[in-house]
Amino acid sequence: MNKILSILLLASVAFANQNFIIKVEGMHCPLCTAMVRKALLSVDGVISAKASLRDKTARVETKDGVSEKQLLDAVATTGYTGEIVK
Repeated sequence: MNKILSILLLASVAFANQNFIIKVEGMHCPLCTAMVRKALLSVDGVISAKASLRDKTARVETKDGVSEKQLLDAVATTGYTGEIVK
């Protein structure tokens, strides 16, 4: 029984999700946030993305293995510059 629990625990750690907060300067309307969100969701491995006009940030949950560069490149396709803050 302990072996099974250990294996399940290791498997869950191996497939842990990552969370990022990206500062996105220049967003000024709901369309801006929608474009950033759509670009982030287009990255393979992104589970969810939410962009906040008020905070000028995007919160992204990804599968393990998605790089910061992939996310920042996606933001760049919208014409904005992103910076990982967490």
